[in-house]
Amino acid sequence: MIKSTFYNLSDAKRERVIRAIMQEFAGNESEKVSINRIIKNADISRGSFYQYFDDKVDLVEVVFKSLMDMALGETFRAVSVSNGDVFYVYSKLLDILSSFRKNEEQRAIVHNLVINMHENDSLVAEYLSTRCKGFTEMRELYGSLSRENLRFRSDEDVIALQQILNDILKDALFQIYVNNEDFEAARGAFARKLAIIECGAKL
Repeated sequence: MIKSTFYNLSDAKRERVIRAIMQEFAGNESEKVSINRIIKNADISRGSFYQYFDDKVDLVEVVFKSLMDMALGETFRAVSVSNGDVFYVYSKLLDILSSFRKNEEQRAIVHNLVINMHENDSLVAEYLSTRCKGFTEMRELYGSLSRENLRFRSDEDVIALQQILNDILKDALFQIYVNNEDFEAARGAFARKLAIIECGAKL
């Protein structure tokens, strides 16, 4: 778990640590990420590193949250424009998350992150649900999605729908960032799956 000492750092020092982590993830898949290189590039001691983080898994959260922070503004705009229509928001989410491919470093980071999430899907899901505490904004986002136009509105049904949509979104991102599939082809396949699910779930 990321510790409060990390969030209590000065803005400049915290950004320096984040920058070192992002650079490391841009150059390496998660299992090859080196804490020693991060320590060196962030100009901190090994003791300081472990005052901020429990282990290497926490670094995935730092990277994931940094990317999501870049995407949240546009995502909340999609919620506002559509009055919280879950299918509109997910269609926009693919466009928003795919925009990272236009920046070489961000593309490399997402490529490595998507591989890690794909290969360790159950571990990542368990981490995000039990250990991860840094996604208040994501929980707000999910809470702002409307149930009014859905056939099934119980918490269990809405969570199940979000899991299905997350799965097809992750698959589309894998096609784009890992398999280097043409964006329009991947987007079209995602849109077809989304439309099929929408037909069954929407009033």
